[in-house]
Amino acid sequence: MSNKIPGFAVLNGDAAELKQKTVLVLGVGRGGTSMVAGVLSKLGIYMGEGLNSRYQDGALLECINKGDKGGAKKIIAERNAQFPVWGIKKLNLWRWDDLFRQPVYVVIFRDVFATANRRVNLFNSPLLFEMGKILGLHFLLLLFMALSKRPTLVASYEKSLLYPDEFVEGLAAFLGMGDADSKADAIQFIKPSPTEYTTSPVNYRAARENRDYLGYIDQIEAKQISGWALSTLSTKPVSLELLINGIVIQNLSANLPRPDVKKADSRFHEDCGFVFKLSNELTSGDKIDIRFVGQDLSLVNSPQRFS
Repeated sequence: MSNKIPGFAVLNGDAAELKQKTVLVLGVGRGGTSMVAGVLSKLGIYMGEGLNSRYQDGALLECINKGDKGGAKKIIAERNAQFPVWGIKKLNLWRWDDLFRQPVYVVIFRDVFATANRRVNLFNSPLLFEMGKILGLHFLLLLFMALSKRPTLVASYEKSLLYPDEFVEGLAAFLGMGDADSKADAIQFIKPSPTEYTTSPVNYRAARENRDYLGYIDQIEAKQISGWALSTLSTKPVSLELLINGIVIQNLSANLPRPDVKKADSRFHEDCGFVFKLSNELTSGDKIDIRFVGQDLSLVNSPQRFS
């Protein structure tokens, strides 16, 4: 007898017999929801407009975030008319579920420390604070699942990475979707921290708070540091300064083309990329801080340590 524990479970029966349905991906931000949404897309389920590597439906999610229920209803009605089955990754958990036709759920859980550690880098917040916040969000999600009577597939992010074929087969069976080719594509799609995910822009908390200056360090290497930065007040490139261990090393203008940033938010513009090329290699533990010149403000995920 095998001691292998399955990486997913089905609650309230599967959704395969529902010819019309909306697949709602639930979970905690940085906890694997993008992976699930991407797999659903590979299985042939329409996941929305304006998608980037996070498979986040820009149009519908903007309505939800703004509290625009009328706009959301209009978009949902259009999707229902066009697709018998479609889906959305809902970072706001279960808000407005009553608007969706035949909602079914795919809920992903990830190791609390791993999720919190990623959020620490994004928001410059304490690790224990983020772990406590995630535990609270998990409790609310579990409460919702306990009260719901709708078909739900619950999955482990870590197990999905270890056994992607089993996860995809289980998800496809739960939904009654996917042929052999689409399932093969979905299996190949699953990988930990893909580059296109970790370097693409997102509407971070700072953007939602209408910060006039914002940006993000995409990658830190021994000899260069890259990312994007802009002001929502002007399309002119912003000036940045790089500090290493508290000492200003370089200044530059963030003017490299980044069409992915412009696509992410209507307030953003394209010429905002930057690359700091270093004459001396970074060493482990060096503190990297990139700041807007004259603004006393750092990028969203700055400072951070090189490792």
